[in-house]
Amino acid sequence: MTASDSPSDQARPDLFAEAAVTGINPLPVRAMQIETSSICNFRCNSCVLSLPEYDRPAKHMSLAEFTKVLDAFPTVEKIELQGIGEVFLNPEVFDLIRAATDRGIRVQTFSNASVIDREMAFKIVESGIEIINFSMDGADEETFRKLRKGGTLARYKRCLNNIVQAKRSLGSETPKLGMMCVLAKNNMHQVPKMVAIAEELGVQSIMFTKLNLMAGDKLLPLALDEEDTRALTSMPAYKGRVEVITSVTPWTLEQRSHCYWPQSMTYVTVEGDVTPCCNYLDSREMKMGNVYEKSGGEIWNDEPYREFRKRLLAGDLPTMCQNC
Repeated sequence: MTASDSPSDQARPDLFAEAAVTGINPLPVRAMQIETSSICNFRCNSCVLSLPEYDRPAKHMSLAEFTKVLDAFPTVEKIELQGIGEVFLNPEVFDLIRAATDRGIRVQTFSNASVIDREMAFKIVESGIEIINFSMDGADEETFRKLRKGGTLARYKRCLNNIVQAKRSLGSETPKLGMMCVLAKNNMHQVPKMVAIAEELGVQSIMFTKLNLMAGDKLLPLALDEEDTRALTSMPAYKGRVEVITSVTPWTLEQRSHCYWPQSMTYVTVEGDVTPCCNYLDSREMKMGNVYEKSGGEIWNDEPYREFRKRLLAGDLPTMCQNC
């Protein structure tokens, strides 16, 4: 989720003043990211799953567990199914989506577009999911395979096209389809070609973002420097039909201190642990509580969350937040 898509418009100056002292946020959780699987068929160079020593449990979230997450945060209006796993590998994924949409919750997700055959494509379109963003970090086979190990550009195009065709067959406007591209030194020159692929496949949007390098120096060094950022932001304006979103400029200290996540959003891991945001996808880095042990309301203003808010607003940013 990007800042422009966040529910942060509900934030108030007096809320920041209060939270700086008490850490308490009286506003409810409106949006949430839920990791419905920690299992993936890719081993991308930018992902912790590519590290041999990474030892989080590999599991899918069950429907019963997912229902407990929704019960814990009854004020949520929108969820994103997102984590280190591939969402469509979860055998109960359509039951999870239905459990949320039956409550009137808008559902969005991200996918590596690797397992979507024609049958699954029709199920996806019929599921009521609102938006799917498909990760694509290379505009040719060599770059794609290097950055997204386990996948191919040809299969990516085929799977995405299956959904486009299913939408046409069913006359459906949803889900809206987008592409998400993490830019690095070895693919930033392919931006025009990636936009061309977005046009070719018929998606509505393409987002270019940067890697936060939260997993350490054992992963492929992908960080963009200031010169790279200037080059990207100075590219000629695109005037085609695809919405192009560029989010590569680092946040300022004020933006990080007033981050929208602890105002109105939260993240839940496949184990049911609540963390401050998607950067803390491993709750061993920071854990606010567990939805199988406490209600969301209790967790939202329990001591860990209060201390986190006070620390942010004081400008004492954790390392993860410093790199956002």
